[in-house]
Amino acid sequence: MRLALLGVTVHQGSAVRLAGVDIRCPADRLGFLIGRNGSGRTAVLETLAGLVRPSGGTVLLDGRDIGSLPPHRRAALGVVLVPARRAVFPALTVAETLALTGRPPQPIVDAFPELAPLLPRRATALSGGQQQLLALARALLTDPAVLLLDEPDRGLAPAVSARLHDQLAIRTSLLTARTLPAWAPPTALVHVLERGRVVWQGEAGELRAGSRFRAP
Repeated sequence: MRLALLGVTVHQGSAVRLAGVDIRCPADRLGFLIGRNGSGRTAVLETLAGLVRPSGGTVLLDGRDIGSLPPHRRAALGVVLVPARRAVFPALTVAETLALTGRPPQPIVDAFPELAPLLPRRATALSGGQQQLLALARALLTDPAVLLLDEPDRGLAPAVSARLHDQLAIRTSLLTARTLPAWAPPTALVHVLERGRVVWQGEAGELRAGSRFRAP
Protein backbone atom coordinates (compact mmCIF):
# COMPACT_ATOMS: atom_id res chain seq x y z
CA MET A 1 0.00 0.00 0.00
CA ARG A 2 1.61 3.26 -1.14
CA LEU A 3 -0.43 5.79 0.85
CA ALA A 4 -3.15 5.20 3.42
CA LEU A 5 -5.35 6.66 6.13
CA LEU A 6 -6.14 4.25 8.95
CA GLY A 7 -8.94 5.09 11.38
CA VAL A 8 -8.54 8.81 10.78
CA THR A 9 -10.80 11.36 12.44
CA VAL A 10 -10.73 15.07 11.56
CA HIS A 11 -12.55 17.82 13.44
CA GLN A 12 -13.24 21.39 12.33
CA GLY A 13 -14.35 23.16 15.46
CA SER A 14 -17.18 21.09 16.86
CA ALA A 15 -17.96 19.55 13.45
CA VAL A 16 -16.58 16.15 12.40
CA ARG A 17 -15.21 16.19 8.84
CA LEU A 18 -13.94 12.58 8.93
CA ALA A 19 -14.97 9.87 11.38
CA GLY A 20 -12.71 6.83 11.62
CA VAL A 21 -11.95 6.73 7.91
CA ASP A 22 -9.82 4.07 6.20
CA ILE A 23 -8.53 5.03 2.72
CA ARG A 24 -5.98 3.03 0.74
CA CYS A 25 -3.97 4.03 -2.33
CA PRO A 26 -2.28 0.93 -3.78
CA ALA A 27 0.87 1.45 -5.84
CA ASP A 28 0.38 2.05 -9.58
CA ARG A 29 -3.38 2.05 -9.26
CA LEU A 30 -6.05 4.65 -9.87
CA GLY A 31 -8.42 5.45 -7.01
CA PHE A 32 -11.55 7.55 -6.59
CA LEU A 33 -13.26 9.29 -3.68
CA ILE A 34 -16.94 9.51 -4.58
CA GLY A 35 -19.57 11.56 -2.75
CA ARG A 36 -21.63 14.70 -2.60
CA ASN A 37 -20.30 18.06 -1.47
CA GLY A 38 -19.64 17.87 2.26
CA SER A 39 -19.13 14.10 2.22
CA GLY A 40 -15.47 14.39 3.24
CA ARG A 41 -13.74 13.92 -0.11
CA THR A 42 -11.63 17.07 0.11
CA ALA A 43 -10.87 16.45 3.79
CA VAL A 44 -9.32 13.10 2.84
CA LEU A 45 -7.00 14.73 0.30
CA GLU A 46 -6.06 17.56 2.67
CA THR A 47 -5.27 15.06 5.43
CA LEU A 48 -3.11 12.94 3.14
CA ALA A 49 -1.25 16.06 1.95
CA GLY A 50 -0.73 17.39 5.48
CA LEU A 51 -2.91 20.49 5.17
CA VAL A 52 -5.17 19.12 7.91
CA ARG A 53 -3.94 17.43 11.08
CA PRO A 54 -6.15 14.53 12.19
CA SER A 55 -7.30 14.26 15.79
CA GLY A 56 -6.96 10.49 15.61
CA GLY A 57 -5.68 7.72 13.36
CA THR A 58 -2.60 7.18 11.21
CA VAL A 59 -1.28 8.46 7.87
CA LEU A 60 1.13 6.06 6.17
CA LEU A 61 3.41 6.39 3.13
CA ASP A 62 5.10 3.14 2.12
CA GLY A 63 4.50 1.87 5.65
CA ARG A 64 6.03 4.95 7.30
CA ASP A 65 3.97 7.10 9.64
CA ILE A 66 4.02 10.61 8.12
CA GLY A 67 1.23 12.06 10.25
CA SER A 68 3.57 14.55 11.94
CA LEU A 69 5.19 15.80 8.72
CA PRO A 70 4.17 19.24 7.36
CA PRO A 71 2.92 19.61 3.79
CA HIS A 72 6.26 20.63 2.28
CA ARG A 73 7.96 17.54 3.74
CA ARG A 74 5.27 15.29 2.32
CA ALA A 75 5.56 16.99 -1.05
CA ALA A 76 9.30 16.33 -0.97
CA LEU A 77 8.47 12.64 -0.48
CA GLY A 78 6.26 12.75 -3.55
CA VAL A 79 2.78 13.29 -2.10
CA VAL A 80 1.48 16.00 -4.45
CA LEU A 81 -1.93 17.66 -4.18
CA VAL A 82 -3.70 19.70 -6.85
CA PRO A 83 -6.65 21.33 -5.07
CA ALA A 84 -9.95 22.29 -6.65
CA ARG A 85 -8.91 25.93 -6.41
CA ARG A 86 -6.33 26.41 -9.12
CA ALA A 87 -2.87 26.20 -7.58
CA VAL A 88 -0.88 28.61 -9.74
CA PHE A 89 1.59 31.38 -8.98
CA PRO A 90 0.06 34.61 -10.35
CA ALA A 91 3.37 36.44 -10.80
CA LEU A 92 5.02 33.63 -12.79
CA THR A 93 4.72 32.74 -16.44
CA VAL A 94 3.71 29.26 -17.53
CA ALA A 95 7.34 28.49 -18.44
CA GLU A 96 8.59 29.75 -15.06
CA THR A 97 5.95 27.68 -13.24
CA LEU A 98 7.01 24.50 -15.02
CA ALA A 99 10.67 25.33 -14.40
CA LEU A 100 10.03 25.19 -10.64
CA THR A 101 9.99 21.40 -10.92
CA GLY A 102 13.64 21.37 -12.01
CA ARG A 103 12.76 19.07 -14.90
CA PRO A 104 12.72 19.66 -18.65
CA PRO A 105 9.20 20.79 -19.58
CA GLN A 106 9.12 19.25 -23.06
CA PRO A 107 7.56 15.89 -22.06
CA ILE A 108 4.53 17.58 -20.50
CA VAL A 109 4.27 20.11 -23.36
CA ASP A 110 4.30 17.18 -25.79
CA ALA A 111 1.49 15.52 -23.80
CA PHE A 112 -0.48 18.77 -23.61
CA PRO A 113 0.45 20.87 -26.68
CA GLU A 114 -2.10 23.48 -25.57
CA LEU A 115 0.62 24.67 -23.16
CA ALA A 116 3.11 25.60 -25.90
CA PRO A 117 1.59 28.97 -26.93
CA LEU A 118 0.97 29.79 -23.26
CA LEU A 119 4.58 29.46 -22.10
CA PRO A 120 5.36 33.22 -22.09
CA ARG A 121 2.07 34.21 -20.44
CA ARG A 122 1.62 34.97 -16.76
CA ALA A 123 -0.85 32.82 -14.86
CA THR A 124 -3.13 35.81 -14.31
CA ALA A 125 -3.59 36.07 -18.10
CA LEU A 126 -4.89 32.50 -18.38
CA SER A 127 -8.49 31.36 -18.42
CA GLY A 128 -9.77 29.18 -15.61
CA GLY A 129 -9.35 26.02 -17.64
CA GLN A 130 -5.83 27.01 -18.68
CA GLN A 131 -4.88 27.64 -15.05
CA GLN A 132 -6.24 24.21 -14.15
CA LEU A 133 -4.19 22.61 -16.91
CA LEU A 134 -1.07 24.44 -15.73
CA ALA A 135 -1.52 23.24 -12.13
CA LEU A 136 -2.02 19.67 -13.33
CA ALA A 137 0.93 19.85 -15.75
CA ARG A 138 3.27 21.08 -13.03
CA ALA A 139 2.17 18.26 -10.72
CA LEU A 140 2.59 15.61 -13.42
CA LEU A 141 6.01 16.94 -14.37
CA THR A 142 7.31 16.24 -10.85
CA ASP A 143 6.60 12.51 -11.39
CA PRO A 144 5.02 12.24 -7.92
CA ALA A 145 4.88 9.10 -5.82
CA VAL A 146 1.17 9.73 -5.24
CA LEU A 147 -0.96 12.29 -7.07
CA LEU A 148 -3.98 13.70 -5.21
CA LEU A 149 -6.48 15.55 -7.41
CA ASP A 150 -9.65 17.35 -6.31
CA GLU A 151 -12.11 17.23 -9.26
CA PRO A 152 -9.29 17.58 -11.81
CA ASP A 153 -11.49 17.71 -14.93
CA ARG A 154 -13.15 20.95 -13.87
CA GLY A 155 -12.75 23.55 -16.63
CA LEU A 156 -10.84 21.28 -19.03
CA ALA A 157 -11.82 20.67 -22.63
CA PRO A 158 -12.89 17.07 -23.33
CA ALA A 159 -9.81 16.34 -25.47
CA VAL A 160 -7.50 17.61 -22.71
CA SER A 161 -9.39 15.58 -20.11
CA ALA A 162 -8.96 12.44 -22.20
CA ARG A 163 -5.19 12.88 -22.33
CA LEU A 164 -5.13 13.63 -18.60
CA HIS A 165 -6.94 10.34 -17.96
CA ASP A 166 -4.28 8.50 -19.97
CA GLN A 167 -1.61 10.06 -17.75
CA LEU A 168 -3.42 9.14 -14.55
CA ALA A 169 -4.03 5.55 -15.57
CA ILE A 170 -0.30 4.77 -15.29
CA ARG A 171 0.25 6.46 -11.91
CA THR A 172 -0.64 6.06 -8.27
CA SER A 173 -3.46 8.60 -8.19
CA LEU A 174 -6.45 9.43 -6.00
CA LEU A 175 -9.19 11.63 -7.48
CA THR A 176 -12.42 13.09 -6.16
CA ALA A 177 -15.68 13.12 -8.09
CA ARG A 178 -19.37 13.39 -7.26
CA THR A 179 -20.18 10.20 -9.16
CA LEU A 180 -17.99 7.54 -10.72
CA PRO A 181 -16.73 8.84 -14.10
CA ALA A 182 -17.52 6.79 -17.18
CA TRP A 183 -13.82 6.63 -18.05
CA ALA A 184 -12.81 4.98 -14.75
CA PRO A 185 -11.29 1.54 -15.47
CA PRO A 186 -13.04 -1.48 -13.93
CA THR A 187 -10.10 -2.17 -11.60
CA ALA A 188 -9.98 1.35 -10.14
CA LEU A 189 -10.37 1.34 -6.35
CA VAL A 190 -13.41 3.33 -5.25
CA HIS A 191 -14.30 4.75 -1.83
CA VAL A 192 -17.81 6.14 -1.44
CA LEU A 193 -18.17 8.71 1.34
CA GLU A 194 -21.21 10.04 3.15
CA ARG A 195 -21.02 12.54 6.00
CA GLY A 196 -17.37 11.88 6.73
CA ARG A 197 -17.56 8.09 6.63
CA VAL A 198 -16.65 5.46 4.06
CA VAL A 199 -19.90 3.62 3.33
CA TRP A 200 -18.68 1.46 0.44
CA GLN A 201 -15.32 0.34 -0.92
CA GLY A 202 -14.52 -1.82 -3.90
CA GLU A 203 -13.63 -1.76 -7.57
CA ALA A 204 -15.30 0.41 -10.18
CA GLY A 205 -16.55 -2.69 -11.98
CA GLU A 206 -18.41 -3.79 -8.86
CA LEU A 207 -19.93 -0.36 -8.44
CA ARG A 208 -21.28 -0.42 -11.98
CA ALA A 209 -22.56 -3.99 -11.63
CA GLY A 210 -25.39 -3.19 -9.25
CA SER A 211 -24.40 -1.33 -6.10
CA ARG A 212 -26.92 1.20 -4.85
CA PHE A 213 -24.13 3.76 -5.23
CA ARG A 214 -23.92 3.25 -8.99
CA ALA A 215 -23.64 6.48 -10.94
CA PRO A 216 -26.50 7.29 -13.34
